[in-house]
Amino acid sequence: MDFLLGQEAASTGSYPVEVSGWDASDAFFVEKTTLNWCRGDEKEISLRSPVHKDAVVFVRLLQQFSRAESFPIAYQADGVKTAGDGRTLIRLARLHPRAPFKETVGAAAASRTKVA
Repeated sequence: MDFLLGQEAASTGSYPVEVSGWDASDAFFVEKTTLNWCRGDEKEISLRSPVHKDAVVFVRLLQQFSRAESFPIAYQADGVKTAGDGRTLIRLARLHPRAPFKETVGAAAASRTKVA
């Protein structure tokens, strides 16, 4: 279960997590909540803090009986809506590191075909 957030879940479930990031008013927040892992790779959380669509949040799995620390995983708020109780419901999309600029430029130059 140590790498649960980094790998695809085999089944649905709810997991205690700590979420941090910047809210809609650019204030840093940290909240404990539940991550709901739905069908496939779909993940949802509910926060007290209002968050804009496309905001980046960091989700860290809270493990009760494990000695290993879990590391936060970066997600993008892919879908955001306000619930009737004022909480923010967020659908998460995993963020992946981008290639360094010099690698992308080098790859583009190598892929050009030369015409005589």
